[in-house]
Parts: sequence; C-alpha cells; structure tokens
Amino acid sequence: MMKNYYCLITSDARYEIAYEIFGKRIKEKKYPLYLRTPHLNEIKEKDEVIFYIAGSNTNSQTFVASAEIATINNLTDVVVDPDKKKNVISKYLILEKILIFKEPKQIKQIIDKLKFIKNKKHYGTNMVGGVTKIYLEDFDTIKDM
Repeated sequence: MMKNYYCLITSDARYEIAYEIFGKRIKEKKYPLYLRTPHLNEIKEKDEVIFYIAGSNTNSQTFVASAEIATINNLTDVVVDPDKKKNVISKYLILEKILIFKEPKQIKQIIDKLKFIKNKKHYGTNMVGGVTKIYLEDFDTIKDM
C-alpha cells in the first residue's frame, strides 16, 4: 500500500493560539479530524504528516514538526473538540515518530519549492480546511530545510 503525505494545519481558536493547541495535540500524540475535514477517509496508518501553524500569533506561517500516523481511532460518540468548541471530532490520528523541528521553518523561505502550493501569492488558500495533501518532494523539502 502506498504511503501518502499530508500537511496538518492548526489555526488560532477564539481563546487560544494555534501553537499552544498544536503543543497539546503533540503532547497527547493525537490529532483530531472533523466531519468535514478534507481527505478524512483517505488518511491511513503509516501516512506521514507535516504540521503547519496558521494564524498570526506564535510561530505562525511556519512548519513546526513531522510525524507518522500509528493508528486511527474512529469515534462513535459525539466528542466536541476542547480547543475548537464548534467542531465535532470524527476521528483521532494517533501519532508516532514525532519530530519537533529545532527551529520553525518559515513557509515564505521555501514557498517557491513547494509543488502543492499552486498560487504562491495567496498560499493561505492551500491551508484551508485543516488538512492538505502534499507530495513526497514537498514533505522532504520541508523536513530537510
């Protein structure tokens, strides 16, 4: 089975900044996906992910970590995300092989090398919805930066 690569985007919530939300998720080694998350039913075990911090606060507009998906927990009960109160969680990605980058990697420094970003001027449109599928080349470019 072929491995896929995704960028998981964390954005600011009403009362909490994205980087703090990301920190909690990494500490718990689980990342929520919602009912309307793009690629919800495509993401599988052993896929690899890069974490991007959106918004305008600490470490915004940077890639901050990578991980591999160990397992996926499908939820049967209604669980509301404690960080994003309006969102009902559909499943949790259980993470392993988490690598927090020593320095956050600014998207603007490598944007011209990233194939998954079609419109370099308005790259934020590629970061809507919480999950973006990326190419192996992009994954490597970000990790090796």
